[in-house]
Amino acid sequence: MIPMDNIPNISDLESTKRTVKFFEGVLRSTPNGIVVTDASQNIVLVNGRFSSMFQQNWRDVIETNLFVWLQQLDDGAVDLWTKLMDSVYREGYCYDVNFNMTTTEGVKYLSVNASRVSQESTEDQGIIISNWRDITKQIEMEEQIATSERLAVLGKLSGSIAHEIRNPLATIDISALNLKRRLKDADEKTKNQIDRIIRQVKETVDTIQSLQDLAKLETPNKRRWDLSDIITNREAISDLPENVHLINAMTKNQLFVDVDEKQISIVLRNILSNAAHAMDNQGTIWITAYEDDNKNVIISIKDSGPGITDENIKKIFQSFFGTKVKGFGYGLTICKMIMEKHGGEIDATSEEGEGATFILRFPSANT
Repeated sequence: MIPMDNIPNISDLESTKRTVKFFEGVLRSTPNGIVVTDASQNIVLVNGRFSSMFQQNWRDVIETNLFVWLQQLDDGAVDLWTKLMDSVYREGYCYDVNFNMTTTEGVKYLSVNASRVSQESTEDQGIIISNWRDITKQIEMEEQIATSERLAVLGKLSGSIAHEIRNPLATIDISALNLKRRLKDADEKTKNQIDRIIRQVKETVDTIQSLQDLAKLETPNKRRWDLSDIITNREAISDLPENVHLINAMTKNQLFVDVDEKQISIVLRNILSNAAHAMDNQGTIWITAYEDDNKNVIISIKDSGPGITDENIKKIFQSFFGTKVKGFGYGLTICKMIMEKHGGEIDATSEEGEGATFILRFPSANT
């Protein structure tokens, strides 16, 4: 006969079931990842949101050790979590500790809050509840705002700066070209010095042009354009050095886009100028265009330069980032802003030693 004291109270069982369902609902509904770990960092409870951060089902995450997943974050995550735990055990909680996770889609930024669960049993005092929040969009928005503010300031200054500097530079350029013609029989050292002046003037003019481009980033004045006409625009290709060979595989009256031709010319000029610089002003640039399966119009610009490192290619569209010794490093940021204003996209791929390829993607205007 079973002692009456050992028979569970039905009302207590029902209450427990309701409590379990309540917490299951909370875990499912929160947009954040929830993880409960014991003193050995084994996961005793986890929700689907945390598991999805690692592209896993929660059943494959529960009862594993948290360090298995921390090791998939960027370098330093394990040490950072250890410091976080020290703080939690000492203070009882910690707020806003940030982790990064690099994926094929880019970098994810995660903010973690954690607290210790107080229990009467000493065996349970190591239980930690951590709340993982994806703040990637927040970080990106903050960066976009900061970029817009910096570029807005530069844009306001660009007009006066360009006017004050262009005129004396034009005088220096003309004088250097006249000297080069008059001293065509001079020694190599003198010729090299004159060529150096001309190159430096050209680099400075490019910087000024970038400043002026900032002032032109208004709402695009779109109309229908034959893409081949934009690509062969003299403004975009006339400044290429003599030793850069441009192969243009465009056919007229084939691809059409609704764009602001002046702004897209800025994009092309920046990309071509960067390509020439990467090749030390000698090499080949291939331009091709086509329509993809989604009816988007694609421009591909590939150079024969040394390529871009994996580390740098993730940063090239960030403002004030550049691999050039000179310049402000916002040329490709301007390109990205223009493409976004047109409802398009810009991307880059590269292998070191194999050159770089920039991809411009436009919504099609073909009828």
